[in-house]
Amino acid sequence: MNKNFFFILFLCALKTGFSQNKIDELQEKLREVKSIEQRIQILDSLTKEMVRSNHPDQLKYLKEVVSLSKKEGQYDLAAEKSRFIIQKYSNKGQLDSVLLEIQNILKFKKNFKKISSEAHIVLKRGGYYYNREELDNAVIDYDRSGDLFLKNKDSIFAADARFFAGQVYFDLNDFINSVQRFEEAYNLYDALGDKDYANYTLNELSSLYGTNGFHDKAIYERKRILSNAKAIKNNVAIFNAYSHLFTSYFKKDEIDTAKKYLDSAQITLKKISDENMKSRLETYQLKTQIKYHLRKNELDSSYKYLKIFETQLQLKVKGLKHDKNAYLLYNGRYYKKKNKHSTAQKYYEELLAKENHIGDVDMFINANKEMSEVLAAQNKYNASYKYLKKYTDAKALEDARIKRNKFLYYQSQFETQRKDNEIFKNETEIALLEKDKSIAKAKQKTLWIVIVAILLLSTVISYLIWLKGKLKRKALAMKIEKNKKDLEEFTKQLIEKSKVQESLTQEIEKLKEEIGGKEVIYKIQDLTTTKILTSDDWYIFKEKFTKVHPRFFIKLKDKGYKLTKSEERLLAMEKLYLDTEQIATMLAISNDSVVRSRSRLRKKVNAPKGSSILEYLEAS
Repeated sequence: MNKNFFFILFLCALKTGFSQNKIDELQEKLREVKSIEQRIQILDSLTKEMVRSNHPDQLKYLKEVVSLSKKEGQYDLAAEKSRFIIQKYSNKGQLDSVLLEIQNILKFKKNFKKISSEAHIVLKRGGYYYNREELDNAVIDYDRSGDLFLKNKDSIFAADARFFAGQVYFDLNDFINSVQRFEEAYNLYDALGDKDYANYTLNELSSLYGTNGFHDKAIYERKRILSNAKAIKNNVAIFNAYSHLFTSYFKKDEIDTAKKYLDSAQITLKKISDENMKSRLETYQLKTQIKYHLRKNELDSSYKYLKIFETQLQLKVKGLKHDKNAYLLYNGRYYKKKNKHSTAQKYYEELLAKENHIGDVDMFINANKEMSEVLAAQNKYNASYKYLKKYTDAKALEDARIKRNKFLYYQSQFETQRKDNEIFKNETEIALLEKDKSIAKAKQKTLWIVIVAILLLSTVISYLIWLKGKLKRKALAMKIEKNKKDLEEFTKQLIEKSKVQESLTQEIEKLKEEIGGKEVIYKIQDLTTTKILTSDDWYIFKEKFTKVHPRFFIKLKDKGYKLTKSEERLLAMEKLYLDTEQIATMLAISNDSVVRSRSRLRKKVNAPKGSSILEYLEAS
């Protein structure tokens, strides 16, 4: 593993420890000061550190600094800290506390010296209204905060405000304003070099085009998204692009092309490492699979995915309403295709009971049409006509809306032309963004200096670690080489010793023929039956062998074959690549004995014929 990785981990740990130490130090200072002005200064630094590290006590200190800042007339500081209090309440879903904090700080709006103070609080209030589904109020605040941020040259926050406004206008079915806000947000993100959010904005824009019948434009934008996502290797963005391209081609009835993107999305899903995100995307993938197989009348596959979808919905503590609605619609379609019309009717009835809360116009329109067909199949013509009329009325309204939006869109294109890359900038915004670019370059230059310094330091540390390791490896290699030579020398001595013994044995055999007498014969026999490798010889040999091959006998033992000492000796000789004659000489046995020992060992460990027993054991 790269040594730089460990160095970065060390720096992160050091930073965390440093942050905690700084918090402790500031808290200690806070306990010592009595002056309100000094207390505010320390609280300002302390809350910045706490917010940065998400400290559990941050809310208490944030409230204190807001209270003291108001008393001292430092209203911009109070507004700055209120932002974080509002965010904490919002994260906990305490909307009443969110509104109260917003109202309390906006009482001092006339005392703000910075435009950004009001802009941030108004942006937070837009989020409050959106959570309360008060969309008209939300979009007013988002637009207002965006204008204030642009006036104050805070491009990144202006981009966020425009993006949120685009989402609200989308929910309000205001196509033109939604397109304009998303385009503004995209241009701001793109100019700032924020590729992730620029891509995310394009995704929302392409969905907006698709919902309003601009399928070719939606496909064009989604292919741009896919290209950008691949460039930055963002698997979540790649998955979303493939899934949305499936939807666009599906709506155009180009089913085979749609299937290719569905398969690509499935492959990409497996590459996503974030388990929470992967779980959410798996649900989306399930819905697209069901939709595709129902269209292809592949009912067995549809049923399989429907059961998985049902299990997922049951496991969710708070399932999305849209997931539940899709589940009802797809079940209705499945049983309709199975000609189980009464069962299908129950699913459609449950779905259409939520008529004002479905949140998907196409789903509502199609559910009415399919309900009409199910009732007609059961000869319930009066009820069928009622749903058919709802379908035709809703379809006419939706078609009229799409036509109107298309007309307004093309009209707006004549009024404000987009360039080839669809970037919309007026002269004022260009000047503003150029200034922001110069600031960003200065920051980037500083960042590069820091990065280069870190890389140089990490390179030096890595080199020192490598050099130390090299010296250790060299010393170890020398030690191993010495042990190896010792083993070879000892083995050579044993072989020579064995040869001398063999020669002596031959001479004794001659003497046996020449010299008679029982006592002399017994002494000669005792001498000839003495083994060349005594226990001491084997102990010394094994000790030297283990220095060269330290885990050899441990590994043999781990195989579980319960080898005898003789078998271990034979395998040790094999490890030294000695032939049968050399082994026989060393062990003071015949060549045939070596062959028989080897054969018995091969059977014991089930080694195949024609292969080395040792190689087989080491590979198994």
